[in-house]
Parts: sequence; structure tokens; C-alpha cells
Amino acid sequence: MYVIGTAGHVDHGKSALVQALSGIDPDRWAEEKARGLTIDLGFAWCELPSGRAVSIVDVPGHERFIKNMLAGVGGINLALLVIAADEGVMPQTREHLDILDLLDIDRGLVALTKIDLVDEEWLALVEEEIAELLNDTTLSGSQIAPVSALSGQGVDELRALIDATLNDLPPISNHGRPRMPIDRSFSISGFGAVVTGTLLDGELSVGEAVVIEPGRIECRVRGLQSHEQSMETAPPGARTAVNLSGVSAGDVERGMVLTSPGWLEPTSAVDVRLRAVNRSARALPHNAIRTLHVGADEVQARVRLLEGDSLVPGQSTWAQLRLERPLATARGDHFVLRSADATVAGGRIVDSRPRRHHRNDASTLNALQRLLDGSPDDTLLTVLQRMEPARWQDVRSRSELADDDAHDACHRQIENGAVVVLDEGELADSTVLMTDGGLGAMRAAAVQHVVDYVNEFPLRAGLPREDLRSRLKLPQRAFTVVQQQLVESGALTLNGEALDDPGRTVALSAEQSKQVERLLDRLRDQGVRPDADGTVDAELIEYLEARRLVVRLKGGVILDRAVYEGMVSETRQLLESQERATLADVRDRLGTSRKIAQAFLEHLDTIRVTRRVGDARVLRVG
Repeated sequence: MYVIGTAGHVDHGKSALVQALSGIDPDRWAEEKARGLTIDLGFAWCELPSGRAVSIVDVPGHERFIKNMLAGVGGINLALLVIAADEGVMPQTREHLDILDLLDIDRGLVALTKIDLVDEEWLALVEEEIAELLNDTTLSGSQIAPVSALSGQGVDELRALIDATLNDLPPISNHGRPRMPIDRSFSISGFGAVVTGTLLDGELSVGEAVVIEPGRIECRVRGLQSHEQSMETAPPGARTAVNLSGVSAGDVERGMVLTSPGWLEPTSAVDVRLRAVNRSARALPHNAIRTLHVGADEVQARVRLLEGDSLVPGQSTWAQLRLERPLATARGDHFVLRSADATVAGGRIVDSRPRRHHRNDASTLNALQRLLDGSPDDTLLTVLQRMEPARWQDVRSRSELADDDAHDACHRQIENGAVVVLDEGELADSTVLMTDGGLGAMRAAAVQHVVDYVNEFPLRAGLPREDLRSRLKLPQRAFTVVQQQLVESGALTLNGEALDDPGRTVALSAEQSKQVERLLDRLRDQGVRPDADGTVDAELIEYLEARRLVVRLKGGVILDRAVYEGMVSETRQLLESQERATLADVRDRLGTSRKIAQAFLEHLDTIRVTRRVGDARVLRVG
């Protein structure tokens, strides 16, 4: 279902033309009717000669209500630029055309209204002026339809021309991710909250769970209407009224977005391709603060130019917009920037969840260009490179591709080796992915972590596996895959629970060897009652632990390995004979102190030999 949006200067006959086309007065408010001036958005619909139904969004033309105009023009498929024949091109004609151009709305018609007020010669001059105005805009070459809403002259011809123009439009895409920028919110007695907008990117169905962002307001679709007709499913592109349960109309504001849960995250920054209006009075400086309009929302934004110190009229550049508050928007959305009294720039959002970038950085600019121009495959790879290692559900969400496009692109890149799966089985939400280059860099980083660690602690068996996993920020299954690759390739060796540099040998100095010998002799002599000795080098203890010569318990208790194994055997026999044993029972059976018995039992609990039941221990089964 297509949406037509009006544009044009105040009092050029937009609302009258909409009423002539549809039979519906789009001015809803008493003040609008009293003043003969559209203040807020108006809505209507009509049936074209082909039988096709279209929605119409009528926007205000007065300069004071440009923000209301912007709230309604974002979701349109065909622009109807309205210019009064008696006045011709006026200031808001130009600004509205600039806005349509910045939003890349490239299908449109010009309705040349009030032709009953001028002669043929004047009409020809105005048509020539309009054709010149449209040059170098997205509406260049658009047909001009002379019409009088008052007499009805040309209205049927305009209706037929709209129908024919829509035949050339591509079908509205269904990406399976419905979202609707909300332009109205109100209550109906007996029904509750109703929100309206143009449905983008997918379908909505009665009974469906939805969420309103920003704010993560969870609710459910109670009913759907389009053109005052109830429906079970609203198609993409439809002007839709959604009756919601679980939310109050007072909690919803214009600019919020109704969508399916789990993918649209509000953002405080966006990366954009930014173009300054040709007719702008001055250059846009780095760090300027302007009002950002996206969908039906508006927010103050700081414009961080990523190249150069200013953007001159008519030129384009890369920028990051830092927002005063979070905004619900997606990659590919178009936007407009305004100062207090003029439209100054606009463009397209390239990344809706970016990191902060260094300015004038070539790699950043190249990545943004790939996101702007790239195929689904290029987009997926660029997104993955910016966040790897990453779960598939996060990559898919961040890419903001349609689900089928994302899956197809990922499988192609896996097959050609550009994307590596750090997991087993089918591609699932939790599957961890990396690019081939990213994985190579991670393996090199892993080796360097190990080398640095063993250089700092030369007597240890290596860097503990869990420590390395934490440094690499990998889930357990993904880390297991990386570890296996490193070990099988010979880049690292596995020593128990530690990873080591395969070319390294551990050798004690003569003095360290003497210290080890004295410590082991003392531990054997002390048996089950060792004394803590703070003078022993902790690195030597690590060394002896790795070689399974000693066992370290909590509280600085160190046991000779043979003594420890004897204590384990005695404890097992005790628990097998009487099933349960208290701390005192174990202490007396081993002939040790309460402190050592407690540290020993806590150690057995940790290695799952025993478990605590009240004040006693029992053997674990299995």
C-alpha cells in the first residue's frame, strides 16, 4: 500500500486539493478550520482509477510548523508538491523541496493549483519556473498537473496521473521487522490506546506482541485499522491505526517507534552520510548543534564531522551525530538537520550503533563507505569486523538486514572462508563468529598473551586457560575451538590447565633448587600439620604445584602431595564407614589441626569429592 505526501508553501491549496481528490477534509482541529491553515498532520485516502487505494498525508506549509511537516513526510512513497499558479515558487516551496531531496524521495508530481485565477500565458511562465526549480533535485523531470480544487478542473486527470506514476514504483519491501514511527497517540473510550503511523519494513497482526521504543514499553496489538477498515494483518507501507493493550496513550509520544521486540535498540549516536543544502546560507562547522529529524521524532544533536572542519553548501561528508537523548532509528533511515529557522543538511544513517571514532581516520571512512554502498555480504562483513568476536544474533541485529538476506550472506561468507564459526553445529543465535582476518589477529594476540605471561612468571606452567579466555573475551565453546587450533598448529602447548610457549624450558637456579629441596623435606617431615612459611617464594610454590609435588589449600596451607593423597584416602574411608563426618571427626581421624582440617574439607568440596550437608560432609556420588 502506497502513501502520498503533500508538500508546499502555506495557503497554496494542499488541504483543499486533498479534499478534492479524496472527499475527506484532512484538517482535524477546530483551530485549523477557523484559520484556514493546516497546523498539524492531516490524513485521508482515496481510490484511484485502477481500484488501488492510497493513503494521503497532508502536511502544514507554514514555516512555523516545519517540524510537523517533517514528522509526516518520512514514510511517503510519492511526493505531491503543491504550487499555487497565482503565486508560483515561494520560500516554503523551496524548503519543502530541499527536504524531499535530502530524504531521497525521487518519485513525485507537481500539482499546479488555483489555475482558475491565472491566464494561459502566466501559467506557462510558472510551469517554466517550476521545471527550472526541480533541476538537480530528486524530483527533476517530474510531471506538472494543472488543477483547480475549487472548480474540479484537472482533478480527475491528476488522480489518473498519480495512478500511472505509482505503476512505476517498486513493490514495498517486507524485511520481516515491522516498525511504525508514531505520529499520533490518543484514547478511544472502551478500546484504550491507539497509535497511528506509516508501517515500515514488515507486517503487523492482531494479537502480536510489540514494543514501543525508546522506553521498551511492552504491549500487544488488540486491533488494526487502515482507511477506517478493520484488518487482521496490516501490510508494509500502510497508514495504520493500532489499538494496543498493556499501555496508556499518555505514555506514548509522537516520535516513538512501535516495532517487534528484540532488535531495535535506542541509540545515543549515529554515523551518517551528510549533505548540506545547496541554498544554505553558511557552512556547517564541526561540533555544531542542530535539530535532528528522523521518522516522526526530533532531538538535539552535536555534529562531529569525521573529515574536515566544516561542510560547505552542496557538499557531502561523513559525520557522527551525538544525540541529546536516545532515539529509535535504524541503518538506512533518512534524516534532516535544521537550525532554528532553516533546513541546513540531511542524509542517510549508515550505522545506528557506532563506536566513537577518531576524526580523519581512513579505515573508519572506508568502513562507512562499505556500509553505505555495499551488498548484504559487504555489510555483514563490515559489521562483524567492527564487533568481533560476536554472537550471530548480535551481528544479524546490528547489520539491520532482512533476516533472509542476513542468513544468505552469512552462509556465503562461511563457505568462502571469510567468516569463521567458533562453534559446532548449525548457525544459531548464540554461535560466535569472526572474520578470517580477525581470527588470525586473535590467535596472534593469544600467543603474545602467553609469551608475556611466562616471561613475567618464568617458573609457572603457563597462562591459565581461563585467564586467557577472559583476555580474549570469548565464550567457553568458542575459546575451546581457538585453543584447539593453537595447540594443533603448534603455536602453544597445553600443560594441564595452562597454555605455554612450546619453545620454553623451565629451569631453576642453583639457589632456587636448594630452596625447593628444603621446602619439600620440611613438608614431608611436618606431614598433616604443616606450618605456613611466608618466606618461600610464591613462584616456587606455583612451580611445585604445576609439577604436582605439593597441594595448596586456602589460608596459605601447603601439603606435600603424598601426604595430601593419604589424607584424601583416610577421609574417603571414614565417610564410607559412617556415611557422614563432621569437621571434628575428620580432624581427629587425620590427627591434624582444626584450621588445616577446615581448609582441607573446603578443598574437597571444591574438587567435588565431598559435599556439605548441614554441619557434616558426605561423599559425592557420580
